[in-house]
Amino acid sequence: MSLTLRKDLDRRDVVFDHDFIFKTHDYVNSHSLITRYRGTVCTPADHGVIVTAWQKSVYRFGYFPLEETVVATVMVRRDGTVHGLSLDERSHGGLGPMCNFRQLSRMMNRLLRGTVFADFLRTCPTAGVADCLHLFEVLSAAASFYAHLRERGMESGAEEELLNIRPKRDAIVSTNERCVLGEEQRMELTLRHIRPFQLSRESLPQQLDSVLSVRCDGRDAFEEAIHAQNFHAVYGQMNRVLAKVNRLEKEAFRVRGRMRFTNATSFVGLMLLTLAHESMRVLRAPRILLTLSFLQVGGARPGCIAFCALQKPLRKLKKS
Repeated sequence: MSLTLRKDLDRRDVVFDHDFIFKTHDYVNSHSLITRYRGTVCTPADHGVIVTAWQKSVYRFGYFPLEETVVATVMVRRDGTVHGLSLDERSHGGLGPMCNFRQLSRMMNRLLRGTVFADFLRTCPTAGVADCLHLFEVLSAAASFYAHLRERGMESGAEEELLNIRPKRDAIVSTNERCVLGEEQRMELTLRHIRPFQLSRESLPQQLDSVLSVRCDGRDAFEEAIHAQNFHAVYGQMNRVLAKVNRLEKEAFRVRGRMRFTNATSFVGLMLLTLAHESMRVLRAPRILLTLSFLQVGGARPGCIAFCALQKPLRKLKKS
């Protein structure tokens, strides 16, 4: 098996040089609608461990790609407490001032300063508590991988993951490549439409008759039909399928407990965005914002601070 992740880079250097994350490299597939590249590197230091984590999302919803990149460094003492934090000043989300470096840095300090890093998901269980979905994804993945290393009695190690989602005729195909502590895995997920799906006013699937097939390292893993007549059923069934994918990952890499260093936790939302995009013919950018807003704050959980700020103008757009 050959990953498209670049093998000529020493991942330990990411502690000092983040350029390969911010620059466009071979991992960005121009034929993909969504690309998500993420990873974590833990490096021993005199005081304990330096944890560097990143996530780069590239969305091609219009004429120009939208990139959202966050690179965070957390310095953890040998007793597991956080004593130093830094955020690459180029880090940003996709919603302007509410997602810029200054805002992300402030939220990161509020969330982590003086805490036990391995317990991050207990003190910050949702993106609503973090006030930022992408920052929450990066920090929860880093804390989860750090805890996995400690479970194995290790202080150093790296994990990396590359997700590409591309629509095809009557199907959506996703490839997810990853390397955890030198062990590689490649998953292919194909959502084949039995009949055309229907969307709600929020551009979310309210009727879906499809089959989701999963292949792992070139072999068929499982296949499951999704027959749903409303959005909540679609969301629930897809989450159930992706829980199976997450279990396959945990078994492959021998992870115990919760595994947050994975794209599987975000895959349902990314797939729903792909479905929404494929059905749109006009006003794609603002309609995608409506879809994102509904995914974040349309349910019971609170959304990130930027989407909460966007609610008022988005409601006006929705009425139009």
